[in-house]
Amino acid sequence: MTKTVTKYYVSLQASVATGLQAQIVMSNDTAFFVGRIDFYNQAAIPKSYLWHPNNANDESQTYLVLAMPISMLQTTIDLLRNEGPITLELWPLGAAPYNGATTEGYGGTLKTANEKVGEGDFDFHLLHP
Repeated sequence: MTKTVTKYYVSLQASVATGLQAQIVMSNDTAFFVGRIDFYNQAAIPKSYLWHPNNANDESQTYLVLAMPISMLQTTIDLLRNEGPITLELWPLGAAPYNGATTEGYGGTLKTANEKVGEGDFDFHLLHP
């Protein structure tokens, strides 16, 4: 499943030494919320999942939740800030129909889509400082 991202905001958790420390919440021009990336510090990174709290088989009510280490936060913000168009992608492990509020996913990515060659100046060295 792929969702277009045109807007985002960053939330940092105060007074947290380990576990979930930050989130980037994403939306687009037609949906207030399409998904988020949770950033963890000094904790096991949980599996990414599709969240469908209202209707497991309605794609418009399915949200993508990715998990990453906190070390990827600045790189992710730089990507969102400097590149585009951006998509959030995550595919379910099993086939529909889906049951419950979440479905485990695999292959989660935040990526540019159909970008023109030479358009941006994202420094990929940021991925490995």
